[in-house]
Amino acid sequence: MKKPSKLSVRMFLLLLLCVVMPLAGVCIYVRVSMEHFIQEKLSEKVIQNISRGERNICDNLQNIAALTNVFVYDEELQKRIADPDTSQYENTKYFDQMIHKLSIASGFDFVQDMKILLFDGCGRIYSNWSMNYQDYQFLLDQDWVKKSRDNNGHIVWAMFNPAYIIGEKKDQTYISLAKSLLKDYTTGNVIGTLIISIDQKKFSDLLMEYAYDGDMAYICVGEGTVLLQNDTQGLVHEEDLKHLYRETKEKKSGSLRYQTGGGNFLISYYTIPKPWVFNDQQMKVFHFTNYQEVTNQMEMIGRRMNLVLLIVICALVLILYISIRMLVKPIVKLSGQMENYTLDMDIKDIDMERSDEIGQLNRSFRQMSVNIRGLFEQLRNEHEVKEKYRYESLRAQLNPHFLFNTLSTIRWMAIIRGADNIVDGIDALAHILKYSMSRENCLVTVAEEVENIRNYLYIQNCRYGNHCRLEIDLSESIMNLKTAKFILQPIVENAIIHGYDKDREEILIRIYGFAEAGSLNIYVEDDGVGISPNMIRQFEAYRKDRVKESKLTGIGIKNVDEYIRITFGNEYGLTIESLKTRGTVVLFTLPVIREEKSGDEKGNDCG
Repeated sequence: MKKPSKLSVRMFLLLLLCVVMPLAGVCIYVRVSMEHFIQEKLSEKVIQNISRGERNICDNLQNIAALTNVFVYDEELQKRIADPDTSQYENTKYFDQMIHKLSIASGFDFVQDMKILLFDGCGRIYSNWSMNYQDYQFLLDQDWVKKSRDNNGHIVWAMFNPAYIIGEKKDQTYISLAKSLLKDYTTGNVIGTLIISIDQKKFSDLLMEYAYDGDMAYICVGEGTVLLQNDTQGLVHEEDLKHLYRETKEKKSGSLRYQTGGGNFLISYYTIPKPWVFNDQQMKVFHFTNYQEVTNQMEMIGRRMNLVLLIVICALVLILYISIRMLVKPIVKLSGQMENYTLDMDIKDIDMERSDEIGQLNRSFRQMSVNIRGLFEQLRNEHEVKEKYRYESLRAQLNPHFLFNTLSTIRWMAIIRGADNIVDGIDALAHILKYSMSRENCLVTVAEEVENIRNYLYIQNCRYGNHCRLEIDLSESIMNLKTAKFILQPIVENAIIHGYDKDREEILIRIYGFAEAGSLNIYVEDDGVGISPNMIRQFEAYRKDRVKESKLTGIGIKNVDEYIRITFGNEYGLTIESLKTRGTVVLFTLPVIREEKSGDEKGNDCG
């Protein structure tokens, strides 16, 4: 037979499955969600900073373009550069004053860093730096400058062109614009050409103004050709940029995660809008934020959270295990006591003083043990009563002395009277013996029980000379009811033996009764000397407390009462009363059992 699993194991597994594992899942979900939340918020912050950088570039380029209007709409400047008779010295002085006023009035910090160059229609050149007598007329032959002269006063941008100032670094590049000055502000002949340039480094500074330390930016055109970058360590390869360019070709802006040999990056990209183009190609900026440090930090936080989660789960499992052990251990002890329980077993090793449900269960088990012992004691007593009743009944039925006296009486009757009543005496004795010894039915009719009393008194009268008179006052309906066998005869015998009055030399025995409310009441009354009050008290005390004291003879009133109680229930039995004048009355309280239900009623067992 398969041994059932322990309650503690089942409870532990149930709590582990229903509590610990869902809690662990929730904690893991919270950790992952928090990690994603931090990453998303950081990405949003980076993208916001990059967007601010993008706006900063566009705004500053717009501001540079707006500065050209200062030269276009200055009337004095218009007159001076259009008139060949004006002094170049005076013109240069006025130009310098304009630049000075411009740097003050505009509020732009980078005005002093701009290279401003003006060619008038008379071949004169004005600049905000010392040209050292160098000729910069070659700039007018640049394609982007020529294009501006044919562009009716509209700006033409030149992005990342080589530096044109003699003496500067060869790898230095400019972001430049060229704009023609027209005679009537916006119409008429070209009277001058304005070129404004700014070092690309300033552009890079604008690009990275809102970036985090360590960020890198690449400005690309075409299929990923790099125009500008500040990656001094070479962390990003050209192949990566071309791949990113192809991947984002159809998108103007956005962000993505990208991992390369140089590390893990968050890439924000956007396209610089027109008119700021390079060789008629729009430029795309790729901003690299080093995400590896963020990833490392998140991994560290994740490891710490995993450790904390593991400790919490282990502590919870340990607490569950200890709690379940504390709960199940006393139940196991109680189970062992119940499994090995015997009537004479001394219940120990279980705590009766506990105030919880376990203590209540322990006390209930102890009370159950007391009740079981009481029931077994009751069964033992009932068994003793039945056996004693059976023994005394059989002894009374087969009393050799009674049989000898009866037969002797019949013999003398036959001698003295010439055998006239021998048949009647023998018939009476035969009926008594048959009735007493028959075990076919334990329930008999009241009529059969009364007939047995008639036969018994007939024999007694034959023996003692008709000193017993019997009166029966029972209706036919009472006679047909069922009752226990051989319960009237012991009471009648007691009446004859203890109630016979020698002075009167006779005794009257009356049997009467009635049925009401489901109870059959049969009275056996005699007019003998009566029963003593002390005997009545002893019998009542016995009935109340089951005190084993009785001086009644024969089978005894006590035994008849016990037999009736065992057979029909504790609500039935005998009641004894001494009459006021003389005599004793015994009341039989019995259940109403009709003959047609005799096979189904209780009491059919002969005991």
